[in-house]
Order: sequence, then structure tokens, then C-alpha cells
Amino acid sequence: MTGASIATVRVMEESKSRQIIMRLIPAFALWAVTQALETDKAKGALQEVDAHALIRKRKVLRSVKRAGKNAVSNPAWLAAGAAAIAVGIGLMARAARGK
Repeated sequence: MTGASIATVRVMEESKSRQIIMRLIPAFALWAVTQALETDKAKGALQEVDAHALIRKRKVLRSVKRAGKNAVSNPAWLAAGAAAIAVGIGLMARAARGK
């Protein structure tokens, strides 16, 4: 053996069984997660989360509708609020501009 042959890195080819195993790992992981989510306990938990999300969505829709009705029934307050926001933005812009 020479020094050059010792220093040379030999690349080993992957065996066929290793290649097959590496290809099967993602499929097996997907199958395992699917099986875990198909249990009764997981299904119940997912239904509960969905129910809470639906309740929150309904509350938000009601709130938006109520805000719209309030704005329509009080146009003077709506105009005053919009003017106050515009004045506030103008004052912040003036303050940010500096001297």
C-alpha cells in the first residue's frame, strides 16, 4: 500500500436493501400518522377543535354584523370617528417629520 492509496476515500455504493428501506420510510410514516388519526380518541379531539372553531367564526360574524348595523344607525358618530382617525394620522405624520 502506498500513502496515496491510504489517503484516498473509497466511496461505498449503497446496498439495494438500504435503498429500499430509505424509500419505504416516508410511506410508512404517512401510514402511521393516518392510523393514529383514525383512532376514536383522535377523531373526538378533532371534532371538538372543529366545533370550537365554528363557534368562534359565528361570534366574529355576529360582531361584524352588529358593528355594521351600529355604523349605519349612527352616521354622525361614524363621521366623527373617521375624522378623528384622519386628524390622528396627520398629527403622527407631522411629529415624525421633525423640525
